[in-house]
Amino acid sequence: MITVFSMARGPRLLRRGLGSFPLLALTLCLLSAAIAAGWVAHGQGPGDGPPPAFEGFRQVRLKTIQSQLDQVQGSYLVILGDSHAERLFMPTLCGLPLVNAGISGATVADVLDLARKIRPPREPEAVLLVVGTNDIWAKRNPETGEAEGRFRSGLDALKQRLTTWGGRRALIAIPPVADKEDALFPRSAAARYSSLLAQSCEPARCTYLDVFGGAPDGARGRAAFSDGVHLRDYAGFMRRREAELCSSLGLATRK
Repeated sequence: MITVFSMARGPRLLRRGLGSFPLLALTLCLLSAAIAAGWVAHGQGPGDGPPPAFEGFRQVRLKTIQSQLDQVQGSYLVILGDSHAERLFMPTLCGLPLVNAGISGATVADVLDLARKIRPPREPEAVLLVVGTNDIWAKRNPETGEAEGRFRSGLDALKQRLTTWGGRRALIAIPPVADKEDALFPRSAAARYSSLLAQSCEPARCTYLDVFGGAPDGARGRAAFSDGVHLRDYAGFMRRREAELCSSLGLATRK
C-alpha cells in the first residue's frame, strides 16, 4: 500500500513531533561532542581501542595516503606522523614532491599500524617522522616507565618497518604547545620523549632535528598556535630549517 503525504497533513505531523525535536537535537549534539572530545583529546586510555570516529577517519585517511603514493612520480619524500604532520602544507621539500601521510590523533602505535598497511610504489628518498604528542597526553601517564617503554618499543618497531622502505629518515622533535596546554601535554614529557626519538636515530641512516621548536621566541608565542596545541604555520617553521634538514638527508643538491 502506498501512503500519500499530503501538504495538509504535513504541518500537523510536524507540530505533533516538534516537542520532541529539541530533546533529540540536544542528544545528538551531546553525542557528537563526546565523540569529538575523545578524538581531539587524542584517543582513549592505553588499554582501550580507538573510538569509532577516529577509526573511521583513519580508514579514510589510509586510503587517501595510498592513493597519493600511487600517483607520485619520480623521486619523492614522505612525512609520516600525527596531526602536526597532517597539518603541514608543503607540496615540495628539498626540491622533491612531499607525500603527506599524517593522521590526526595518531600515537606511535597508530603510525606503526599505518606504516605496515600502506605500500609505497618505490622507495622514497627519505621519510620524515613527526610523532609523540599524542603519546605524552597526560591521561596516558606519559612519565611512567610503562608508558615510556611502549613508546620506545613502538619506535623500535617503526624503525624496522621504515628500514624496508629504504632511504634515510628524519626524526622531528615533539613540537611545543601553548602554556595553557602544558598540563595536558607536559613539557617535561615532551623533552623526555624527544630524547627517546633522538636515541632511536642511528647516525648512518637517520637525522634528528628540532624543526618546530627552533624558531625565534617571537614565532613561538600565543599567536603561533591555532588552538593551543597546533601551530598556525607549520610550513613556515619547516622552511626556516629546510636547508639544514635537506643537507642532513644528503638532498641539499636537489633544492
